[in-house]
Amino acid sequence: MLVDTSAHRLWEAALGRLQLQVTRPSFNTWLRDTVGLNIEGNFLTVEVSTTFKAEWLELRMHSLIEDAISAVALKPINVAFRVKSDESLIGPSKKPNLQSTTLYQQSSPHTTTGLQLNPRYTFDSFVVGDNSQLAYAAAMAISDAPGTSYNPLFLYGAVGLGKTHLLHAIGLRALTNGKRIAYVTCEQFTNEFLGAIRERKTDSFRARYRAVDVLLLDDIQFIAGKEGTQEGFFHTFNALHGADKQIVLTCDRPPSALPLLEERLRSRFEWGLIADIGAPSLETRTAILMHYASKAAVEIPQEVLGFIAERISGNIRQLEGCLNRVAAMAEFTNTPATLELAVQALGVTAAQTTGNSTPKAVLESVAIHYGLTPAVLLSSRRDRPVASARQLAMYILNTTHKLSPDEIGAMLGGRDRTTVIYNVKRTTQRIATDPDYLSQIQHLIGRSTVN
Repeated sequence: MLVDTSAHRLWEAALGRLQLQVTRPSFNTWLRDTVGLNIEGNFLTVEVSTTFKAEWLELRMHSLIEDAISAVALKPINVAFRVKSDESLIGPSKKPNLQSTTLYQQSSPHTTTGLQLNPRYTFDSFVVGDNSQLAYAAAMAISDAPGTSYNPLFLYGAVGLGKTHLLHAIGLRALTNGKRIAYVTCEQFTNEFLGAIRERKTDSFRARYRAVDVLLLDDIQFIAGKEGTQEGFFHTFNALHGADKQIVLTCDRPPSALPLLEERLRSRFEWGLIADIGAPSLETRTAILMHYASKAAVEIPQEVLGFIAERISGNIRQLEGCLNRVAAMAEFTNTPATLELAVQALGVTAAQTTGNSTPKAVLESVAIHYGLTPAVLLSSRRDRPVASARQLAMYILNTTHKLSPDEIGAMLGGRDRTTVIYNVKRTTQRIATDPDYLSQIQHLIGRSTVN
């Protein structure tokens, strides 16, 4: 089936939002290789690779996915999942039996086991900055000559900084050179190892992993504390390293900071090269956004890219997700991607989440900031300090807590919904031109968080 361009873009924007809402292993396993096929009215069809994956998404993530799509499209959207090369749909009308399915593992001609590599994650698409020069250079070197140097290569850094991107890039380049690879998450490796023990297939498990030229293992920190898995990986590591096969590991911290990791594994992780991927600088973040923007369906002005880059300080995944949201809103509302639209699309999401903030805590925090009491915000007073505080409270309640104008009006003394809409719009316009005001809002949200 031909892919509908609008459906593809809508789903890509929704994926950007979902990346911020689920764990990376879950995203990589269930969502990364999905494709938006077509959209008819308020019904989006998404293609997935296996029946098992379609049924899992329908049973476990359906509501979350529909919420993300609807938020991007600015209207309610229903979703159904179609298995690749299969005309049947799995959606609200069909209730699958998850227990009756079996897991299907995708593979390329040279991939012996593991998850599918993302073709978008190449070395060419990786934006190199001061934070990632060493990691990038080492990754390039071992992909051309695996097992000859930097073995193992241990990449570490916080979430969303590009570790998995480099892991995929190594695998893709090694495949083009005819190498046999295995790319797996630590979670998948653990599950396969335990399954092999349970089914008494440890010999085939060992043979499968020791037959590769390059082993790419993501999120190795999850092996800490799992004695049986560490035992299995220790012997796999030794066999591959002893045969000059390349091992690449990613982690959220250096080996020395994994307290539940066996010392014999820690010392082996430190044999080769440990490369830190730090938070990108403002210049690097802007360059990353420019790269993503060049592939967007709409033109994103430099000032909007700067707005996003200044407000996302460390997570590249968040950068891409925020840019996707702005591009999607511009496309689906058929309006230019202006600063005002960017603020409307992102609210304060681009700077800080709400934590456990409550609407009541927001009113209290705003009132204290202006030297008032929460009761005054609900009163009929209209002098400037009260009006300014009330306007700010309306904006925060609308953008961070997703309350409707009617709900906000009821909270603030029974005010009309049009008054709320007007005040939210005025605040949005001010944020676009006044960074200090945005900082003030971020501070208030932080103060309203309940510990």
